[in-house]
Parts: sequence; structure tokens; C-alpha cells
Amino acid sequence: MTSKRPASRDSGGRLRIGDDWNAITIIALSQSNPLKAVAEFVENSIDARAANAIITRGRERGAPYLRITDDGEGIPRDNHGAPDFRYVATHICDSIQRRLKANGTIGIQGEFGIGLLSFWTVGETLTMTNAATDGRTWQMHMRKDDPDYSVVTSRRLFAEQAPKS
Repeated sequence: MTSKRPASRDSGGRLRIGDDWNAITIIALSQSNPLKAVAEFVENSIDARAANAIITRGRERGAPYLRITDDGEGIPRDNHGAPDFRYVATHICDSIQRRLKANGTIGIQGEFGIGLLSFWTVGETLTMTNAATDGRTWQMHMRKDDPDYSVVTSRRLFAEQAPKS
């Protein structure tokens, strides 16, 4: 005798994340190799069509830092010409590269949209700097283990960029 399960309104559906921050934390902690983290940052430069990427390790005010500077296209712009850091921070795991690959673009490195979180492996904070079309410099700040991010204008005389070859 076979038993039939009664039909339920919950017999199927789409998977979804129950706790976004917990999922982001798990993804960030899965990137445990510092060399892989640096490779992720350089791949982001390559995907931004950078011809040059400079990796600098140093100390500033007694604190160590790792800086990746490139001459790529930078962060996509919002409707006002400013770097769209909000999009970057709110689309983790939503890879633009994956969509480009699906459309036949070749030479794209990333595809998972998690490279930004690699900073958890190499440091406590991430500061991304990018100039707007009006020349003003903007920065996005993130901290390890913190679900918030901030975007501010930076007081820089010139936007920092790797030299063109």
C-alpha cells in the first residue's frame, strides 16, 4: 500500500537567503587565502580594462596597508556621474562578469561577485577610491564584520591612478 502525501501549497518554490548578513559573512570567510584575495583585486583591475595595476604594501601612521592602484575604467557611474558605490555594495554575488560571459564576452576573469569581500582575508578595512566625471574623488569604506558601508567625498587634489603604459 502506497501512501500519498497530501498536496500542499508549499510543495515547491525558489530558494532564498534567510539571513543576508550571515550569508555574506560565510562567503567572506570562505576566502581564506591572502594570495587569492590579492589575485581577486588584480582580476577586478583586469576586468576594468586596466593596462597597469600596482600593488603596494606599506605602513601609514604605524598601520600596515595593501593598496591596489590601476588605470582601468573604475566603478560604473550613477546618473550624476559619480561612482556607483551603492550598487557595488548592494550586489554582492550578482556578478556583472557572469552576465558578460553569458553574452559571449571573452577575457573576463571573475564570475561570482564575491571578490570585494576578499579584503576580510588581508585586513580590517577596505577603502575604494574613484573619481567622478566632474573630477571630485569619492570613497567607499567597509569594515570587516560590519554590515554597513559609507560613501564620502575625499579631499584629494588629484584622483590617484596607476600610470598609463
